[in-house]
Amino acid sequence: MKKLFLSSFLILFGYLSFAQITLLHTFNNSGWSPIGGAYYGSAMPWFEFVSEPMDCYPFFNRQNHTIRIYNANFQQIRECILPASIFANGGYVEGVDMFGRHIINTDDKIEFLVWVFVEHPAVTPDEQPIIDEFYYIINEDGDIVHECGSNPIYPHSVHKVGSQLRAYVGAAGIVQIYSLGGSYNPSTMVTYTQPSSSLNPYPNPSRNTITLPYTLQPGETTQLRVFNMNGQLLETFNIGSDFDKIELNVSDYAKGTYIYTYNGVSKKFVVR
Repeated sequence: MKKLFLSSFLILFGYLSFAQITLLHTFNNSGWSPIGGAYYGSAMPWFEFVSEPMDCYPFFNRQNHTIRIYNANFQQIRECILPASIFANGGYVEGVDMFGRHIINTDDKIEFLVWVFVEHPAVTPDEQPIIDEFYYIINEDGDIVHECGSNPIYPHSVHKVGSQLRAYVGAAGIVQIYSLGGSYNPSTMVTYTQPSSSLNPYPNPSRNTITLPYTLQPGETTQLRVFNMNGQLLETFNIGSDFDKIELNVSDYAKGTYIYTYNGVSKKFVVR
């Protein structure tokens, strides 16, 4: 599945067919690569990653472009025929993956990520064929929910910020954050909490670097300030809801207790 993200640099996202998926932010840093592999979300470990357990078994038939869905008792409950329009350029389905029922929206229908490859013959014998990749989100009725263009939104990159679900799409130079139309529901979603998602500073005490977590509402920005116990302001950071922590180098701090504040929240940490 990694080839979805390694095959090419990301370009502008495809046209939206519905409003479930919205581009929130683009990081355009030429020469910089996401840390840890964006396709499995490890590049942003300060978020809690989300998946949705499914109550069915889907199977895909390449010959007739059909997805069959079976329930927990192994009875067929649905048959989805992929729309002919996605093959208009003579493409073929390279693969199908499943999102869930409530990741993209809340209509209770299963959504699938379908990637279609269109192969163009090589011009000369020494050249390799050129393959264009197109990605679609299609529901169990065979309707195209979203045309992703060349940028797939991959299920393993879904994370939650408050009750909002977001997708992280990245390659060298460009990283894009999308808001998904579904919302986090503890009864239907499974959250994979990273160690860094603690609401308290860690490691605490520290003598080198300490992580200062914070929680903001979607779209919110503010300032995080660091004080010593005498009330002296030592550091000021502009923070926003795209992230939920800062890494503070305290190697030059004197031993003692410090406070960081934002939006009326105060937390202590110790430098040893």
